[in-house]
Amino acid sequence: MVADERDSVSRWLLGCGAICAAASAWVAQVPLRGIPHVTDEVSYTLQARLFSAFLRVGPEPDNMSMWEMPFWNVDGGMYSPFPVGWPALLAPWEVLGGSAWLNPLLAGLLPWILFRVARTCVDVSVAKTAALLVAFSPGIWLLAGSRMSHTSVLVGLGMVMVASVGDRATKQVLLAGALSAFYIVLARPFDALLLCGPLLILGLRRAREARVLLAWLGLPALATVLVGLDNHLLTGDFTRFPMSQWFDAWQDRPGCNRLGFGADVGCAATLGSLGHSPSKAMALILESVVRFDSLLLGLHGGLVLSVWGAWKLRARRGLVWVALVVVGYALYWSPGRAYGARFWHPLYLVVPIALAVPVSALKESWRVVGVAGLAIVGLSRIVPDLADRYWCVDRGLAEAIEAEGITEAVVFMKGKGLRKSAWPALGVDVFQCDPMLESGDGWMLADPTVMTGGLQFRHALPDLETTRAFMGKYHPGAEAWLAIHDVENDLRVLKPLGILATP
Repeated sequence: MVADERDSVSRWLLGCGAICAAASAWVAQVPLRGIPHVTDEVSYTLQARLFSAFLRVGPEPDNMSMWEMPFWNVDGGMYSPFPVGWPALLAPWEVLGGSAWLNPLLAGLLPWILFRVARTCVDVSVAKTAALLVAFSPGIWLLAGSRMSHTSVLVGLGMVMVASVGDRATKQVLLAGALSAFYIVLARPFDALLLCGPLLILGLRRAREARVLLAWLGLPALATVLVGLDNHLLTGDFTRFPMSQWFDAWQDRPGCNRLGFGADVGCAATLGSLGHSPSKAMALILESVVRFDSLLLGLHGGLVLSVWGAWKLRARRGLVWVALVVVGYALYWSPGRAYGARFWHPLYLVVPIALAVPVSALKESWRVVGVAGLAIVGLSRIVPDLADRYWCVDRGLAEAIEAEGITEAVVFMKGKGLRKSAWPALGVDVFQCDPMLESGDGWMLADPTVMTGGLQFRHALPDLETTRAFMGKYHPGAEAWLAIHDVENDLRVLKPLGILATP
């Protein structure tokens, strides 16, 4: 490219990156209100607080059942069973109170990544269109607005892809790719094996200099060792992951979290029954196709255009990437419905490139207007779902506590009833809010590093006398409050209990 064209491309990518980051930040701060919603996010946030205090495992709770929540270990010390990479990256942002901003900032890198990958098989105009498409995809905005790990891993995989097959493999890019691979192993080991491993093999032909080769192979190997050591610390076995151990205890179905098919695979009912089978996998694939397609451009039809573009490109590596993602996650029992087709998020590294082929036939101004218009329509469809107490959690309890000026107390959380809900624009037609899920309102405020002082949150005990005995044993002199949430009618009462026991 000549200098003027390089400057034009740089401005284009900078603008696309800024739009992607800004739109993702808007989703994070407005409909999602800057808080963790699904239980995965709450667990990540609590573990980030442990890491910010230089702890992998927090203190053992005063009462395990009163700290019980999904994806949180309470036996022998508290910790998240998720891999350590994402909460470790989140930790300094949690200290600064800016966790909701991290994913949007990372998303701002995606247009540059897509452009660099696309330039290996298409011209500048199509590559710019690919960057535009990823910048304006509601699916990108949706997950980047959350505190899930998928955006960070997508960016990491993109950096490894740029380093291994992209059009500009400088020493600095290769080292950035090696560091990204290190992170991916720590954050999502399955994605590291399924997707990052093949990219590292492809990149060997470029990483010829001794120091670069050492980083290219050594950093992912070091991360693998660290994952094994973390497994051993928490489970006593280098190859057994804490999440598998947690599921075994939570559902009393040993080995249910493994990949593959069988009546004993699957830790919760999917499509109406336990077990995982090829027919279930196909049904879940079709669900994911619909969700991914609706979020790619904002309206259905983007995948059809992508297939046409892929046929014209005849890009075999892109098809292999799609097959790895789809087949790899077909072996996993969970439908992964929260936040759209999140297990298929790595497809954003190739599908926008194929989609850019037909879209780039339009004039540049029409491309921008059309893609932006579709994205805005798509966003307007999903915002009501997100704003409707997504995954049963909102800021109601936090606002009630702030209104009362409570800074030192034990808050007992009691939920009543069930509330049926649905988020049709996100592909979740039937969902049920219950007290265990809605208690995320309180857990997102909790501090897992200490068991006394400040604001402490616990599941409520059955009666006042039992509560008095608990306070006398563990929190004498502390003020107590009871937060009652009628889940079915969405009514919340914050009731003062006073000081139930003196020191």
